[in-house]
Amino acid sequence: MQNEKIAKILDQLKGKKAGVFCDDSNLYHSYSKYGWRVDLEKFRNFLSPLCDLQFINYYVAIPDRSDFVFSGTENFLKNIKAFVSIKNKTLKYTPTAGKFIKKGDMDVEIVLDVVRAIDNLDIAIILSGDSDFYALKNYVAQDKNKKIIFVGYEENMAWELRQCWHLYLNRIKNLIELE
Repeated sequence: MQNEKIAKILDQLKGKKAGVFCDDSNLYHSYSKYGWRVDLEKFRNFLSPLCDLQFINYYVAIPDRSDFVFSGTENFLKNIKAFVSIKNKTLKYTPTAGKFIKKGDMDVEIVLDVVRAIDNLDIAIILSGDSDFYALKNYVAQDKNKKIIFVGYEENMAWELRQCWHLYLNRIKNLIELE
């Protein structure tokens, strides 16, 4: 049953111009929670024979050089830049009760880029399980009459997105896991 569902979703990609929009924050928190990460080169290689892959955009907030996570972020981005277009902004540090809250949400940037690109695509692939993208589904599918597929970790896929075309990364983990 699951393989049939995956095959049906992947069949939607055949011969279609597709663009991928990756939400780093959602992927990072999922990876941290579930212990495995998507290899973006393998993901690109997985998608490329299935569709006319136009691009993979990777949206990330860059921490300050003084932040202990900066070097890890920098190394990660160096490793993926050959496979994706990196779209970034500066991570914000908001002081609250003597601590700093880090904020680097890229959802608006992703939505705007989908809106700008959708006329040149047949399918938008959103690599995120974030429910904030549900409204985008209505725009892409209803207003533009295009396909949208949400791809994310099963444990982290919002229930709203489970009602749409979606693919769980877990189901193709053996093909896309970073080793």
